[in-house]
Amino acid sequence: MKITEATALIRTPLIGWARPQSWCDLGAGSGTFTIALAQLLAPGSTIHAVDLDRRALAKIPDQQGGVEIRKIVGDLQSSSLRLPSVDGILMANLLHFIQEQQVFLRRLLSLADRFLIVEYERTRPSPWGPYPVGFERLRQLFMEEGVQRVEKLATRPSRFGGTIYSAFTERPGAKYSRPCGTRFR
Repeated sequence: MKITEATALIRTPLIGWARPQSWCDLGAGSGTFTIALAQLLAPGSTIHAVDLDRRALAKIPDQQGGVEIRKIVGDLQSSSLRLPSVDGILMANLLHFIQEQQVFLRRLLSLADRFLIVEYERTRPSPWGPYPVGFERLRQLFMEEGVQRVEKLATRPSRFGGTIYSAFTERPGAKYSRPCGTRFR
């Protein structure tokens, strides 16, 4: 996917892009969605790009358009991984690799109240998406954690067949950035 396509998928008026913010991009890979997010964020913002693949992270620049990009090598399913509290979390094509999705989301909700999610609209497992998260499944996962606002933003055809969707979720009474130092457990 091209960065312009990724940007179009996650752009939404539901986020106030004009002020500096701090975000995590979980499962950042080589940074397509990291750069897309950086293009939307105001200068002075920070993105924590997290991935298990050090080589993929090395392809991401340290800054993009005045947005600092900090790279964190780590296993998102490890209890020893420490992540900062942030204004939002971006997960593009990640949840379908997480077996314990409910537990994982509960952990993430200790870090942020807002999420941008990109996933495949699938219900059947495959080797490339063993734990599918179609939009209705995503809505159910978040609602079980008390997050009522789960909105589909956009869809586009996937080059692998089917459809990719993006979604925005926000916990009621969400405030930007919690105090730093929250441990990702």
